Amino acid sequence: MSSHPLITVAIAGPLRRAFTYATHDAIGPLTPGQRLLVPFGKGRKLGYYLGPSEPPPGNITVKQVIKPLDEVSFFSADLFQFCLWMADYYFANPADVLACALPSMLKSAVAVRYRWADQILTIPKQVESLCKPGKKISAATLQSIHQSGKTIFRKLVSEGLVEEIWDGDASDDSQRIGGYRMAEDAQLETLAAKGKQPPVPFYGEKSRSELRELGWSEHYLGKAIAQRLLLPIPAKENHPLDFIKGRPEVRSISLNAEQRSVVDTVTPALTAGFKPFLLHGITGSGKTIVYCHLAQAVIDLHKTALVLTPEIALSGATLAYLRGFFGDQVTVIHSAMTDRERLDSWRGIRRGKYRIVVGPRSAIFAPLPDLGLIIVDEEHDGSYKQDDPSPRFHGRDCAIMRAKQNNIPVLLGSASPSIESYYHARQGRYHLLELTQRPGEAVLPEIRIVDMRTEGVKGEAGFVSLPLKKEVEKRLALDQQVILFLNRRGYSPMLRCGDCGHIPLCPSCNIRLTYHKVGHRLTCHYCGFIRSNYDNCDQCFGTKILYMGAGTQKVEEMIPKLFVGATTIRLDSDSAGGRVSAHRILNAFAQREYNLLLGTQMVTKGLDMPNVSLVGVLSADSGSDLPDFRSTEKTFARLLQVAGRSGRAGIRGEVIFQTYAPESELITDASRQDFRSFYERELLSRQECSYPPFVRLTNIIFSSLEEASLETVALEFHARLKARLAQSGITAQLLGPHPCPLYLLRKSYRRHIIVKTNQQVAFVRMLTQWEAEESRFKLPAAIKVIVDIDPDDMM
Repeated sequence: MSSHPLITVAIAGPLRRAFTYATHDAIGPLTPGQRLLVPFGKGRKLGYYLGPSEPPPGNITVKQVIKPLDEVSFFSADLFQFCLWMADYYFANPADVLACALPSMLKSAVAVRYRWADQILTIPKQVESLCKPGKKISAATLQSIHQSGKTIFRKLVSEGLVEEIWDGDASDDSQRIGGYRMAEDAQLETLAAKGKQPPVPFYGEKSRSELRELGWSEHYLGKAIAQRLLLPIPAKENHPLDFIKGRPEVRSISLNAEQRSVVDTVTPALTAGFKPFLLHGITGSGKTIVYCHLAQAVIDLHKTALVLTPEIALSGATLAYLRGFFGDQVTVIHSAMTDRERLDSWRGIRRGKYRIVVGPRSAIFAPLPDLGLIIVDEEHDGSYKQDDPSPRFHGRDCAIMRAKQNNIPVLLGSASPSIESYYHARQGRYHLLELTQRPGEAVLPEIRIVDMRTEGVKGEAGFVSLPLKKEVEKRLALDQQVILFLNRRGYSPMLRCGDCGHIPLCPSCNIRLTYHKVGHRLTCHYCGFIRSNYDNCDQCFGTKILYMGAGTQKVEEMIPKLFVGATTIRLDSDSAGGRVSAHRILNAFAQREYNLLLGTQMVTKGLDMPNVSLVGVLSADSGSDLPDFRSTEKTFARLLQVAGRSGRAGIRGEVIFQTYAPESELITDASRQDFRSFYERELLSRQECSYPPFVRLTNIIFSSLEEASLETVALEFHARLKARLAQSGITAQLLGPHPCPLYLLRKSYRRHIIVKTNQQVAFVRMLTQWEAEESRFKLPAAIKVIVDIDPDDMM
């Protein structure tokens, strides 16, 4: 047994357990979350310091930590505790959660270096003789600083007297490096030792991390830079929001009485501790300007604010408002950023350069100092739930917990709140605020229901009704804009052989393949399988291929034949490859380069286009019949949101719902924008069937490449789970094991058990204890298990 202090270290991987290691004389005091390099198995791994450890039972040899990778932890005390809570509640490995909170380049076992700040006005006397402004700090100097006091280095970093040097930062202590390019006459063979392969040549500019991915070792990088075979390229100082133009007039917008009431109600709570608010504001009621005024109140208190949005690519209006209000004080942080962009934004947030952070669910980990308010826009949106990989967390629920741990208010906003959130507000757990009017002359649009059974156009344009066709032509003739919504991308949702009736299916998921005319390919939207050049039936080899139904690509192709004068741009995940691409599409439409925007549910979120006077929903029923208890709620929210894109200025808007079930209460409520009627009926259904908000759910999914043993293993697990529940005194209802609605996914067969309980925390604690006693619940190695806490998608 080691005589050195023992510590607990979390290591990423499938095992949800921490490991005990010994420290040694060269390791100084550690802080929670600090990255460590540790021996693991036959290799080395990155770990995270969790705290001191008790000696393991028995005569077990404890390995020693190799070295700390950083001199200080990148986690504040509150953010570290939040990550541990998330790991506990969502049944996740703490290392996986902690890794989520860091930029990509800090997820590899690369040590961080340090330098003195360029300007230092005051310096502690203990290290005054060691300080050399603007210069790197050597290992010997680091040791001398640590000998001056246990916490002095941490203090130097927190006060900005010492700065971290990251990959791509200055190699000459004066100019930050953005990347490298190869010299024109570079001979990389000179770098390789005898019998070794030289590094891979490349073209253009590559960052240091990109070069490592190409196989360049630090040894090769150092030699190539020293020999001028790699030439440094100075980094460009771009603001992360340079692609968004701020709206300068937002500060002059006067709040109406309802908006002022919301601001006046929430502002005193900024200094009164934790309190959750739910802002139910109809579409176009000005929730974003309310967010701006509340964020300003936070800044006036010298604190920071976090604004979560469902998808950053579709949050142009929100970003334009916030940037117009706060300029360069606001930044974004999300997974679609490059490594350098994300690191720069993350570093600026830590240093207090940015006071307001906007982002999707991953932004919940933003290292904001002095956090004063969290806002969750469109809190109902399902994209806040991460389904894969672990941690499978819900951004909205985590925002509430982070606010609670920081003892600050949290504001949830939506035109169609989730059933759970609105129930909590009605029960008094959340403070309900409402915006019932659109500001100025704008009013809610008129919504018309069209019965496609009698009004549909005959032939290949059967996706359009005669009333919609006439209204589109009328609006285009008036030089107004139109949005058409179809929640189905691709060209045709399925192909059928006209000779034998065969429908091509995905070999990995056993579901119908979607036909994309661009590239003439069949695609599975679940696993990504692609089959090109499908010209003959693969069963009878016939050539009579029928293209059934219509997706956005087919509708786009037909629009010039249907609507004279239409200039169309399409917005779906095929046409928008990233945040800038989506923004460019929306910006082009906003600038009236096009008069018709066609898209999937991407057009339902966050669009504020004052010239749009008509929205056509081509298939209002789409998605409401899925085998998921939330399917009607999600469909209602989509209809309410897309309808709200019309008539947001002085022009009276109109919306047309095309449906094959005009008598549906769902369609009727959505056409009346009647959230409360929908809520009351849906709540009664949830209560009768015992679904949230009356219980909490856990979806335990088993999958295997072999179908034969899957059912047996799932049944055995069910029996053992039932016994564990009885032993622990937890009341729960078990459904299953049943085949998942998507029974075959990515070549794996799937079964699941749904657990309903009102003792969720105790249930997860019981699962954790069980897994600690029986690694992976003693499931066979061929069986994969996923424990999804509070699932949003039951497929």
